Amino acid sequence: MTDTITPPFAVKEIIIGISLCILIFTIIFAFPLLGVFALLFLPLPVLFYRLKLGRNSSTIIVAVSFIVLLVMTRGLAFDILYFGSLLMTGFFLGECIERYLSIEKTMILTGVGVLGSALIAFMLYTIFQGQTMAEIVSDYLTRYFALTAQLYKDMGIEQGQIKMLNSAFLIVLPGMFATSFLATMWMNILIMKKLLLRKGIQLKPLENLNQYKAPDYLVWIVIVLGILLFLPMEAPKYVSINCLIVLMLVYFFQGIAVVSFFFQSKRSPTALKVFCYSLIAVQLYFLILVIGLGFFDNWINFRKLGTQKEN
Repeated sequence: MTDTITPPFAVKEIIIGISLCILIFTIIFAFPLLGVFALLFLPLPVLFYRLKLGRNSSTIIVAVSFIVLLVMTRGLAFDILYFGSLLMTGFFLGECIERYLSIEKTMILTGVGVLGSALIAFMLYTIFQGQTMAEIVSDYLTRYFALTAQLYKDMGIEQGQIKMLNSAFLIVLPGMFATSFLATMWMNILIMKKLLLRKGIQLKPLENLNQYKAPDYLVWIVIVLGILLFLPMEAPKYVSINCLIVLMLVYFFQGIAVVSFFFQSKRSPTALKVFCYSLIAVQLYFLILVIGLGFFDNWINFRKLGTQKEN
């Protein structure tokens, strides 16, 4: 992980990095259903080559990939902002990981960096289009609701229910977007950790992710936000429900860390791990159980209990 590399090898690796990004773009546009999953891996090539080749080479990968994305979409589009943000996510994650920052600082600083870059890009886009941010977002949501309304009708959902679903979507949109982004970062960090371990590289901040524990004060924030949900005012409810969605993801991370800790301490077979993680991914009840496990771990400290029993 250095900024100085041998030019011939650098050119080859840069081309591979760009090719991987273009491959993901191709899957997204050619196979929309599969593309939803492929999109989650978009930061990974940038992150890998940021750590392997350095800042300058990874900047070339991001820039060329973004230009190809513009060509593939035949001009500027609102969705490009999200794809570009995922490319920058890989870059910022690499910057933070190379500096051996903690997992919390890595995710927070990456989020701030990507958000800042996206806002600047969005402002330039509005100037280029001659529209305000509100107009562009409104047009995008109008097109989105028109598409989903037709899909809901095909599923036999009544018009009144469609309006309720759209209203609920607007309320939780910020929280769901933030949750999706944080989950994407976490997944790419975990994959990168595995790739580095295979090459014999072990980074201290990523060494013991199964020991992750959310700050204790977050528990009180959850309680306060829960109380705000019962207030008659709409604005506090809107803010609290979106913040709670994000915090539930934080406790999901802690719950998964507890599960991973016990798998590792018991040396569980891979088949059992895959089965349990699959259940968590597809079954809502298991997902809620893991979130609860993470939340109550602040008081009970399940991992400490596990080690005491072994002793």
